[in-house]
Amino acid sequence: MAFVQFVHLSPMHPSIRVFLVEDSSLVRLRLAGMLRDLWDVEQVFEAGTVAEARELLPGAKPHLVVVDMRLPDGDGLEVVAAANRLTPRPAVVVLTNYAYDQLRSTCLEAGADLFLDKRTEFDRLPAIVAGLRRNGGSNGGATP
Repeated sequence: MAFVQFVHLSPMHPSIRVFLVEDSSLVRLRLAGMLRDLWDVEQVFEAGTVAEARELLPGAKPHLVVVDMRLPDGDGLEVVAAANRLTPRPAVVVLTNYAYDQLRSTCLEAGADLFLDKRTEFDRLPAIVAGLRRNGGSNGGATP
């Protein structure tokens, strides 16, 4: 079982901030709505491109970044790298329709904490958020 290391949540910030990077407005709307409905989510930031994500990530101070692999101006690995440079470092989940073993390995090696297939694992996000909140930032027993 793999464990995901998460940033520490302080009593001053009891809720989770999620940063969503997805180019499909329909998928982004569905994901953002699902995340906003979760009790533990304080705010959902959205970006549709790598450029938007790079610009907005530092100010958002997310606890969790959820990123699609294929974006109109680059790929999700650029967003994974940008998220990994943040302090404190958020958990990073790649959510893609291209869930090939080689891509999974590449994303995990690049610093993603989890790699999920959008078609079959979309519904794991609420449990990931709950694990992040429940464990207060030490780790969430989510498995890839």
